[in-house]
Amino acid sequence: MPYRPTVRGRRVARELKNLRLAAGMTGETVVTELGWDTAKLSRMENGRMRITSGEVMELLEIYGVTGDKRTELVKLAREARQRGWWHNYEDVLKTGFSDYLAFEAEATCYRTYQVQLIPGILQTPDYARAVFRGSRPRSPEEIERALESRLARQERLTTSERPLHAHVIIDEGTLHRLVGGTVVMRAQLEHLLTMADLANVSLQVLPNATGVHPAVDGPFTLFAFEGYPDVLYMEHLMGCAYLEKVTETKQASLIFDHLLSSALNTSDSKRLIRQVASGLP
Repeated sequence: MPYRPTVRGRRVARELKNLRLAAGMTGETVVTELGWDTAKLSRMENGRMRITSGEVMELLEIYGVTGDKRTELVKLAREARQRGWWHNYEDVLKTGFSDYLAFEAEATCYRTYQVQLIPGILQTPDYARAVFRGSRPRSPEEIERALESRLARQERLTTSERPLHAHVIIDEGTLHRLVGGTVVMRAQLEHLLTMADLANVSLQVLPNATGVHPAVDGPFTLFAFEGYPDVLYMEHLMGCAYLEKVTETKQASLIFDHLLSSALNTSDSKRLIRQVASGLP
């Protein structure tokens, strides 16, 4: 399996490259001095291999980095090598989704627009089970393991010492899509109202009356981090894509802002959710 760096790993790689450039050193000079293979430094700086804290210390010594900066990067390198909880569920996750969970676990803020379903981080267990049953064939055991992973994500909103700030826009159609039956759907809508009362959660509904809008092609999620550029996530039928170019994430941010201006405010969104819930038979 190819190495997939966490955001911490990406930050280490990015910082090391910037420090080398700031020191005015070429890659050839560095690997010659350290006696490394010529391709090793390139793989490190491009996030294509794990970097040990010892290797970081060697590089920082050459670059003349000391004090708090050195301590910070060595600590970051150690943390980057730790396996996340989601690795235990890779057998039941959609292809490429473990990267999403890694981003979500390390993000400080995320903005998402969802069209077909309530976002996973806001789903009740019964709603999530219904989604897992209906989306593709799974055994009962696989469904329960997938559910465990989904519930583990939600701790970032409710019990984490470093809560995720979530700004969620859902299309009005998701409120009317009957997932799991009326009892399950009513409980899900009531759960949405509860989550919307959290200080770190902002929930808005994009009404059907909006018509065509810049995100009509589909849902997306923007992750923001401390010390690392934004990452844009887009899902499709066979998998997902992660985009990191500034031009791409800025465009997505502008689209999200446009959706905000068209969406109901948080109070009116809650009112609509209550109306839909009360109208269920």
